[in-house]
Amino acid sequence: MLLPASLAIIRVQWPDQQARNHVLGVWASCNGLAFVIGPTLGGVLVDKLGWRSVFLIAVPLGLIAIGFSWRVVEESFNPEGRRFDGLGQLWGAATLAGLTFAAITAGYEPTVAGSTFAGAAIAFILFLSTEQRHGDAAMVPLDLFRCRAFVGAMMAFCAAPFGMYGLLFLVPLVWQANGALSAGAAGLALVPMAAVFFVLSNMAGRLTERVGARAMIAGGTALIGVGSLVIGATSAGLPVWLAEIGLILAGLGMGLNTGPLFGVAVAAVPAARSGSAASLINVARMVGATLGVAVLGSTLAVAGGDGLGLRVAMLVGGMVQLAGASAAWLMVS
Repeated sequence: MLLPASLAIIRVQWPDQQARNHVLGVWASCNGLAFVIGPTLGGVLVDKLGWRSVFLIAVPLGLIAIGFSWRVVEESFNPEGRRFDGLGQLWGAATLAGLTFAAITAGYEPTVAGSTFAGAAIAFILFLSTEQRHGDAAMVPLDLFRCRAFVGAMMAFCAAPFGMYGLLFLVPLVWQANGALSAGAAGLALVPMAAVFFVLSNMAGRLTERVGARAMIAGGTALIGVGSLVIGATSAGLPVWLAEIGLILAGLGMGLNTGPLFGVAVAAVPAARSGSAASLINVARMVGATLGVAVLGSTLAVAGGDGLGLRVAMLVGGMVQLAGASAAWLMVS
C-alpha cells in the first residue's frame, strides 16, 4: 500500500520529467539506505536478542513516518470512475499464492505443485476475465498493457528482484550453514552491496538524463544478472571476497535501474492512472521477489544445500535477469 502511494504522490507533485527523475533518485536511495541498515542491524539483533526482535524495528519508524506524512503530504486522491474490485482481488491473490506454493513444493511434491499451478492458471484466466468486464474501473485496467514501455518496465522489474532477493536470501543462509559467517557477520557482509546501491540511487536521476532510461534499466538489470553468475562461480559462497564482488555488482545494478524503472512506469500513463501504474510495478517487484526466493530456494534444496546447489540457483537467477534486461532494451524507449 505504501510504495505505490508514494510513487503516485511523486508523479502528481513533480509533473516535470527532469525534476521527477531527481526526486525518484532520492526516493530510490532510501531503499538503498534501508538495505544498508536492515541486514546489518538485523544480524546484530538476531545474534543478541533473537529473531523476533527484528520485527520491532518497523514500529518506531512507522510512527515517525505517519507523523511526517500527516503534516506535509497533500491529498491527491482521484475516485472518478473507480470502485472496489473485490473479485479481481480474490482471483489475483489466488494466482500469486498458487504460483508461489507451486514453486516451493515443486522439489518434493511434484503432484501437489502441478495441481496448484493448474489452479493458479485457472485463477489467472478468471482474473483477466473479471478485469476485462470492469474496464476502466478495474483494479488492473488492462489497457495499460498496450504501452510497450510500461510492459518492458514490468518485465525488467519482475526479473531483477527474482535474482536479487534470491541471492539476498540464499547467500547469507549458505554462509551460516557452512559455518563461514555468523548472522551478524553475514549482515555486515551485505553492507558493501547496499552502500553502492545507496550511492548510485542518488546519482540515478542525473545519469538517466545523460544516457537515457533504456540503458539504465537494461544495463542495471544485466549487472544484477552478472553479479548472480559471479556468486555462482564460488564454492558455497567461498571465498567470501569473490561472493562480495558478485553482491557489489548486484548492488550497482539495483542502484542504476530502480529509479528509472519506476520513472518509466509512472511516466508512461496519465497522472490520474499513476497510482494504478505504481501499484502494478510494485506487484511486479513483489512477484519477482517472492518467486525468486521460492524458486531459487527450491532449486538450492533440490540440487543440494552446498556449492552445487548455490551454483545452480544463481545460474537460474542470472539467466532470468539477463532475459529481463533484454526485454527492457527492446521495449523501453
